[in-house]
Amino acid sequence: MKYGQLIIGLIVGGFLGYGLFYYFSKSDGQSQSPKTAFTDSTSSEVNWTWPDSLDAVKAAPENHKIVFEDSTVRILQVLLNGQKEEPIHTHRWKSIMWITKPAVPCRIYQYKLDKNKKFVASDSVTVPHMDTNIGYPNGPESPTGIKNLGRDNGIAYRVEFKKEFKP
Repeated sequence: MKYGQLIIGLIVGGFLGYGLFYYFSKSDGQSQSPKTAFTDSTSSEVNWTWPDSLDAVKAAPENHKIVFEDSTVRILQVLLNGQKEEPIHTHRWKSIMWITKPAVPCRIYQYKLDKNKKFVASDSVTVPHMDTNIGYPNGPESPTGIKNLGRDNGIAYRVEFKKEFKP
């Protein structure tokens, strides 16, 4: 597969997935199941309190590479080598995560600031399996990090929506 085709497929798939999610979330008026809902519906522009230095591209540059960016969308290639852990970072915008090669098993950590303004793990979950070639919707993410517990490198793409998507 050519690199250009991959990028076009990711962009189209991301917009399609987000558009379908938006359409169905507005049409039935009922709460969504966790599998199809964004994890945090809070507007990132209004309530975002984390510094730009924690943005994934700045805080974890070895793991987050910009593939495409304009004023409305940013696409990141997310890399996680076997037996490695990402630095603590954030994701400000709602997004679609597209797993192409899972980093499994992995452990996802959520962090908070303690009274001394140092990050401490406040929660974690171990993920034994990830489906591939499926878009996973995500809300904005406060400080987080992932540790690849397996030996194989993981690859994913994150399509971040800087502005509300309106079909």
